[in-house]
Amino acid sequence: MADLERVAVRVSDGLRLTLSKINKLALGIAAITALVGIATFLTGLWVFDGSFGWIVIGGAICFAPTVAALMAWRLVHSTFNLAPQLVDNVSKVLQERSTPANALINYDTGEPLTATARSFSPLNVDLKSRSKELPALYFGVRAICSVPTLVVIALLGTLGVGFLGTVLFITGLVD
Repeated sequence: MADLERVAVRVSDGLRLTLSKINKLALGIAAITALVGIATFLTGLWVFDGSFGWIVIGGAICFAPTVAALMAWRLVHSTFNLAPQLVDNVSKVLQERSTPANALINYDTGEPLTATARSFSPLNVDLKSRSKELPALYFGVRAICSVPTLVVIALLGTLGVGFLGTVLFITGLVD
């Protein structure tokens, strides 16, 4: 039982470290998307002479990637409030030795798989039905599974907004 607690602490520490890294990534991406969005929005204001249509439609286009990045950051940041419960939640899951728990630990080697697991999908599906029982683990795994998608959306959106800003800038210089 002492080994299980030690493993639960190691796994929860690994999850916290992963969440911390994802938190910094999402916040950095949000800053970059905001800068590109502001630059494109201001360029559009210049090109379209501050028209109401640009303010509404251009604002939505320019700041959508920033919203996605901030959603990713918020998702991770909100899980830190539940961090004190994480060891207990991981311990409960590891005691079951079920298939979803295998996403957290390799019982043959005793090594935590939080850094090497290819997918938390089986665990995520199991935790959805047990979100009230294991809130810290549920929100932590949900953040780890959802944030990469939101970051990719933010990055692709930023590329599109940056391209739009470049086209608008060239158009403004030509006129």
